[in-house]
Amino acid sequence: MDDKMDFFENGDYRLITNLINDRMEKLKKYKGFNEKYAKLYDMIDEMDVLLNDEQKQKFNEIMQLFYETEEYYFALSYSLGVKYGNDLKNL
Repeated sequence: MDDKMDFFENGDYRLITNLINDRMEKLKKYKGFNEKYAKLYDMIDEMDVLLNDEQKQKFNEIMQLFYETEEYYFALSYSLGVKYGNDLKNL
């Protein structure tokens, strides 16, 4: 199997998520991000109050799937940054 696929298949991509989560406080210093981050979690909390039990279960499953797919996005973004980082400086 191709090494790039192994990265996703063997679970190593989650190391990138941990790296990002460890540095989240630095990202929260940026006003635009922090406003969106806070609003997102406020809305998630609001939905949790408004939904009935069956809807909450589905909503929680949606959120879990969102977080799990986000890990793949983080890893892909990181690997693209490593691969094309120098090229991006020239844009």
